[in-house]
Amino acid sequence: MPLRRHSLIIEKILQLPYSAFGILWGGLVLAFAAMYFGLGQWMPTQAPTPIGSESLWKSLGDSIYFSVITSTTVGYGDIIPQGFSKVLAAVQSVFAFFVFGLCISKLVSNKQEMAIRQMHKLTLEDVFRNTREGLYIVRKDFDHIMAQAEALKKIDEEHWENLAVAYKQAQSIIAEIPDFYRGDGDLYTIDERREQLLQEAVHRTLHRINQLIDVFARVGIDWIADSASVSELLSLVTLVHAITPDWKNNSPYTQHEAFEDILGESGKIHQRMVNVAA
Repeated sequence: MPLRRHSLIIEKILQLPYSAFGILWGGLVLAFAAMYFGLGQWMPTQAPTPIGSESLWKSLGDSIYFSVITSTTVGYGDIIPQGFSKVLAAVQSVFAFFVFGLCISKLVSNKQEMAIRQMHKLTLEDVFRNTREGLYIVRKDFDHIMAQAEALKKIDEEHWENLAVAYKQAQSIIAEIPDFYRGDGDLYTIDERREQLLQEAVHRTLHRINQLIDVFARVGIDWIADSASVSELLSLVTLVHAITPDWKNNSPYTQHEAFEDILGESGKIHQRMVNVAA
């Protein structure tokens, strides 16, 4: 438990801006310089040599100089601590080293955060491209099935299987859309243009399904009799109805008409399934 508490303290410190570390380091330099100067004025035998035997202003300047040199862990040997000033110099070196260590840790942490942010962005952009391309392929499958239905007035077994697979593929693709809105918004926020493209891809896919049902109705194909494809279509409609409201609520943008259009197309599909089944 103490280790966890210490880790939390370190994390809080690392969240401080670089200016805070600069002020902390400068404060340490001035504080210890004042101590060296005070020793030189009132306890010369305990002060660094020759601070205790100099004039007031020279003693002040050398105190600041010695404090800076000690904080940077560099020693030139021109000013030598003696007595109690040795203890002060040792303590100052430890504190200064700790501050430098925090600065280095913060630099490394920021570098890692940038790398994670970039990796997260590239991953989601890749998912974005795959989502749109996947839905495009699904729509092309629907087009092939519509073409056969209009040409032959029927659908063969292979195309019924392809239709069920297309519905299932659309489910897996649309189910990934909430991933764009999960996690830390500081890492990645989908821009409005990409969101509109996602909305358009989903809307077009659902609209194409309605067109497919129109073709089936026009040429007299009993599509509701194929239980496998109907089951996958029902799962797709259910998924869209479950995801779209959360998608709308998590969207950082105010243009919500597209979500209503998506729900409208999905609701139309569901109503037609109910009407045909009845």
